[in-house]
Amino acid sequence: MSIFESISLALGSLRTNKMRSALTLLGVIIGIASVISILTLGHALKTQTTSGLEGIGINDYNVDVRERTPEGEPEPEGFYFGPPVTEPDALITPEMIEDLRSQFGPDISEIQVGGYDGTPATTTTDLDASKELKGLVRGINVDFQRIKDVKIGWGREITDEDIDGDRPVAVVPEKLASSFYGGDPAAALGNSVTVETDFGTADFQIVGVTKKPEEKKGLLSLTDDQLEVLVPYPSEEKVAEISGAFPGISIRLATPTGGSQSERDEHDAQVKKRLQEFFDERYQENTDYKAKVTDQKQDLASVNKILTSISAAIAAIGGISLLVGGIGVMNIMLITVTERTREIGVRKALGATRRDIRVQFVVEAMIVCLMGGLLGVIFGGALGMLGAKLMGEFVFPPISGIVISLVFSLAIGLFFGSYPAGKAAKLNPIEALRYE
Repeated sequence: MSIFESISLALGSLRTNKMRSALTLLGVIIGIASVISILTLGHALKTQTTSGLEGIGINDYNVDVRERTPEGEPEPEGFYFGPPVTEPDALITPEMIEDLRSQFGPDISEIQVGGYDGTPATTTTDLDASKELKGLVRGINVDFQRIKDVKIGWGREITDEDIDGDRPVAVVPEKLASSFYGGDPAAALGNSVTVETDFGTADFQIVGVTKKPEEKKGLLSLTDDQLEVLVPYPSEEKVAEISGAFPGISIRLATPTGGSQSERDEHDAQVKKRLQEFFDERYQENTDYKAKVTDQKQDLASVNKILTSISAAIAAIGGISLLVGGIGVMNIMLITVTERTREIGVRKALGATRRDIRVQFVVEAMIVCLMGGLLGVIFGGALGMLGAKLMGEFVFPPISGIVISLVFSLAIGLFFGSYPAGKAAKLNPIEALRYE
């Protein structure tokens, strides 16, 4: 008997028992749908992570002060997840940054400070001292505004003159300015904003108002709800427990001209190596802390590795339901073999071999699982795409996940259909014909 005849017989059997077939499919559908939806959401998170890092500069380098790794332990790579270091002797000083600019000259475009979480603050204005808004105050330099792509809608940004002169000026978000000044952000310019934290209170003159950013949803998205008041970093000492030095900085390389992509990548790698040597030299006498240079690509790989591990773990849990569905398929196939004992006896009496009987029932189990897999891919893909859309990222289910899920469905059918098929193939034709 050919494989096509086996498929035809299997489809005929499924049509005969529609309700049973549907219930058998359900377990496989749920298992595959859960796996596909999770993989789709994981794919959406990875896409958001990539676009988020590209938005802030995929070729930027981060320099983080962190504790030295104990001797004998592996050196952690990529993104630094620990809290910012506060030990004064371990921080990156303004003098180091100036040395950095001098030594690297044309290789560096910007050096950002103020990239860590700001200090929680309560803000009021001279217009109405009784009205308060919660937010953050963050000390920055001029390059922060370039790397973070700060959009000024009214007034001006913070300048080098503000920083060098320790001027008490501030750039506030549109939401804060509108809330305090009757919906007119421009009216905030020139007025005073009072910033109060656990460490002190200070007044700053509003010189600029940032535009409200486009609303984005996602893992790395920043929204105007943070209400960040930006001040020159020397002025932050009035309201924050800082020492004028930094636990980390971001470095944007100058865009190289000419050469192939591989040559530009090699140039960037050499600059990164020189940067690490620069900080190793300055921290060589510090036995507790060091400064580690990482790039956004390295950070992206670290985040994607974490997301992949999370997706795989959750998908594995979803795969358990697929195994349960496979057990359901085997159970139904055993019942089917019992119900069709006389049919098996007739087919054997007419010349069907054990192999023919085994193939027929294995194919039937595999078709059930494949149909369940296809429906699971459709439903799971739709759910995953809907979830991704709600996250603000429209993606299709990963092709590799679809292929693996369908192959796994067939494997489930083959594995859980083999025992019932073997039992059917071993039936004695004479006893099968007498079965009632």
